[in-house]
Amino acid sequence: MGTFGPNFIFVTILLTTAAAIAYFIVISYIITQMDKRYFIRKKKPDDDASENPHLTSMNSSVTYVVKIAKIIVGVFLLVCGVVMLVLPGQGLITMLIGLSLIPFPGKNKIEQNLLSRRSVRSSLNWIRIKAHKDPFIFD
Repeated sequence: MGTFGPNFIFVTILLTTAAAIAYFIVISYIITQMDKRYFIRKKKPDDDASENPHLTSMNSSVTYVVKIAKIIVGVFLLVCGVVMLVLPGQGLITMLIGLSLIPFPGKNKIEQNLLSRRSVRSSLNWIRIKAHKDPFIFD
């Protein structure tokens, strides 16, 4: 009872592979929908006011719910990215997307550290090029 049978191992491999493929499709869609200048840091202090111009006309309670939802999705993606460092999937890219949704002190420094890796940049741009989108512009 303490060992896993071959059926359990097969089902586990099958499920993790299917989840990785589905996740890659979802993340690819998200990456292709992002603005190509998304990872450029804002230079002006007044740019913060225009960060979410589509949210300014909404009710403040709706804006609050949207911010909470972004944080929940960001934490979920961050945890999934950490798990994908040992399981199949795009762990670093998932962590980067999760971190971009969560507001916290030092966020820009961590994002820039991840974006300084050539493998992350080339993976992000490879997905965009395959979707016939312009590659990201980085600082």
